[in-house]
Amino acid sequence: MTLAIDALGATRGAMLLVALLTQPLAAHAAGAGGASEADERPDSVPVGEQPATEAPPDWRESTLSGDWGGARKRLYDAGVQVDALYTADYLRNTTGGLQRGGAYMGHLDLAVQLDGQKLLGWQGATAYLQLISNAGGRFNLNYVGSLMGVDNLEAPVNRSGIFQAWLQQSFLDDKASLRVGLYPIDSEFYITESSGVFIHPSFGMAAEAADFGTLAGPSIYATSTYGARLRIDPDPSWYAMLAITRGVSSDRAATAGPNISWQLGSGSMLIGEIGLSPARAGLLGERPALAGNRDDGFEAISKLAVGAWRFTPQFPELVAVNAAGEPALATHWGAYLLGEQTVYRAPESKRSVTTFVRYGVTDGQTNNIDYSVSAGLNCRGLFASREDDVFGIAATRAHVGPQGRTLLASDVGSPLTASAESVVELTYQAPLLPGVVVQPVAQRIFNPGLHLPNSTVVGARLQIAL
Repeated sequence: MTLAIDALGATRGAMLLVALLTQPLAAHAAGAGGASEADERPDSVPVGEQPATEAPPDWRESTLSGDWGGARKRLYDAGVQVDALYTADYLRNTTGGLQRGGAYMGHLDLAVQLDGQKLLGWQGATAYLQLISNAGGRFNLNYVGSLMGVDNLEAPVNRSGIFQAWLQQSFLDDKASLRVGLYPIDSEFYITESSGVFIHPSFGMAAEAADFGTLAGPSIYATSTYGARLRIDPDPSWYAMLAITRGVSSDRAATAGPNISWQLGSGSMLIGEIGLSPARAGLLGERPALAGNRDDGFEAISKLAVGAWRFTPQFPELVAVNAAGEPALATHWGAYLLGEQTVYRAPESKRSVTTFVRYGVTDGQTNNIDYSVSAGLNCRGLFASREDDVFGIAATRAHVGPQGRTLLASDVGSPLTASAESVVELTYQAPLLPGVVVQPVAQRIFNPGLHLPNSTVVGARLQIAL
């Protein structure tokens, strides 16, 4: 609790300082008017990060500790929202991989969001602070040996500290916003909401983009760095985003804390994404059950997006050399397409089916994976008596390029048996109490590490919203 109080004080102080330095921008925002429909977009957001224009959360229904005797509502009305989420996983490798065995992994999120309008009269300003703490074993490292990983909680080392800390200013009648600070790109870029139920890492930031190059990698969980993001929402049916962050040095990612300073990074990463909601754009015809922003509270998922990223400077290739025998240099870049759509909804209920598909490519010379593809679906309310349960099935495949296979074969000291690794995951998410969710999961991993026997992983996740 002391940590949360200190963090809250530091963030409020930062808002006061920036307010003095950005009064012209704040004044422009104040004259622009209120919130737009863009604030209601269904994009995934970190725990606690909700648009300030929304109604207060129902803590009695969504958390284990409730409204704290009204304290949470009073804080919210004053411009402060505090959320905490604890996640615990136990997974066991039953066949294949490196060896049989199991491990526990735990993760704590503490998030504080500040509303500049309520706190300081600074319209359009928001501050966000997220602290994380990891614990437990290295399940994939010790038991499976998967190239893509197994569990999205697992990090190279257990860490505790600040993961996100940024200020955001909206302007142009809330049709644009600028976010600056400690910023992980996987909080907004290359994400599909419907794949968030799965625990495999590649259903978050996809495998080929999350794979670090020979020099540096992106600002993603569990190691973030400083950057800036500009987003525009000219119309509720589409958006565009552009961000630049410092690259996270490949040789420090396994040992550094979750805060990597700009000076200790390697180069910079530029990423852009343009997205469209087919339902909101009217491209699905007269299908009201699949439209968003329904009066009964049902929000259909509808998104198509294309994005691209690149790093500077050029990176050494994995194994290729030039005429002088020195490592050849190439541009570390990638691009992706993604789509997700609610395809069915039972009348007057939450029960629905949503599908997603994603495809991404890289240069294939500076990192191991040259492309990945994933697809799946989740079914909310598989049983009529349990509308909040979610069943999901999905598959992902990561292909390793010629240079990556040469390097991997050299590392393992033997020929590879495959050129790609594939995973199928089945899961079922079931709320038991307000704020308490249990989630059994099973994965079948084909060709882990491109040279190990097929692995079968079973386990469960427990999430507690405090």
